[in-house]
Amino acid sequence: MTYDSIILSAVALASTLAGGLAAVRLRDRLGVVMAFASGVLIAVPLFDLLPESLALAPAAGVPIRHVMYATALGFLSLYTLERYFSVHRVCVGEVCRNVRHPKGGTWGAIGLSLHSFVDGFAIGTGFHVSFQVGMVVAVAVIAHDFSDGINTVTVMLKSGNSLRSAMGMLVLDALTPVLGAATAVFLPLPERYLVLLLPFFGGGFLYLGAGDLLPEAHETNPPLVALLSSFAGFAVVFVATTLPHL
Repeated sequence: MTYDSIILSAVALASTLAGGLAAVRLRDRLGVVMAFASGVLIAVPLFDLLPESLALAPAAGVPIRHVMYATALGFLSLYTLERYFSVHRVCVGEVCRNVRHPKGGTWGAIGLSLHSFVDGFAIGTGFHVSFQVGMVVAVAVIAHDFSDGINTVTVMLKSGNSLRSAMGMLVLDALTPVLGAATAVFLPLPERYLVLLLPFFGGGFLYLGAGDLLPEAHETNPPLVALLSSFAGFAVVFVATTLPHL
């Protein structure tokens, strides 16, 4: 039973790769993919990471206020990395424009990979509790890791990175759930730290979705297309995180 989490995290790996390859295939329609990815990135913290952290906080002795501090810190951290270090103001005469550095997308993809590591760790931790809890967590992770693959490729390509770089980060994102599950089996993380890591990543995803991808999606799509694609992203995460608990 101990290694069930690693086996199921390998299924999550395949799900992530499938999502990333779907994004590559649809890269000529990147505007629609960005709108969908923005909905997913906003919904994951709201329907998954924050509720999970808030549910775990009392037993771990973490004040709810600290969970919200961690969320704000995650938002501000990725905002700072993505905007201050990765966007440069270039002026030619009196005409100035912002130029995005590819490292901005890399930081975002790294954040998604860390989230996937926590996903795998959550699977392993669930199996430590019971087989049933582990299976419920695994189903939720596998379901939304398809969207994680889409998000990783979309964030990389949107920031001007090459397809090769995007695929490299996709492979990293796909491997991290397996590493997370193995870590939970052999080196369990104290629950207190997990409770604060989840909202920290959630805050970063809120910035990526609402502050970065969503405005770009509205610029490159008709309003109704952007709206429906974003709603579809919300719906996928809502179903993936709600059905296992019914």
